[in-house]
Amino acid sequence: MSVQKQAIEKYDGRVITYTCTKTVTVGDVIPLGVSMIGIAVNSGLVGEEISVEVEKVWIIKAKTQDVINLGDTLYWDDENKELTLEKTDNIYAGRAISSKGAVAGVVEVKINV
Repeated sequence: MSVQKQAIEKYDGRVITYTCTKTVTVGDVIPLGVSMIGIAVNSGLVGEEISVEVEKVWIIKAKTQDVINLGDTLYWDDENKELTLEKTDNIYAGRAISSKGAVAGVVEVKINV
């Protein structure tokens, strides 16, 4: 009797291929749908394929007014190019791994968890 697999591993998925819809610079945050972000591993022009990291902890600018605590859920505001606590009209980014008061600054975020 043979057993048919329900799933077949393709690759580990930490880095995926992304086709640029606009010019991308290495380190750019790229929205991937409405519930995931990636970080550009290399630069590319419209139509080019690049590599995008979808795991790890990253240091990213956060909204000045937001008081962010360890473990908070963060979202990517693609218009203002910053992390925020505000869910409405923003893309899920991950969980805060550091804190920040209501001052300009950055936070460490574990993306897509």
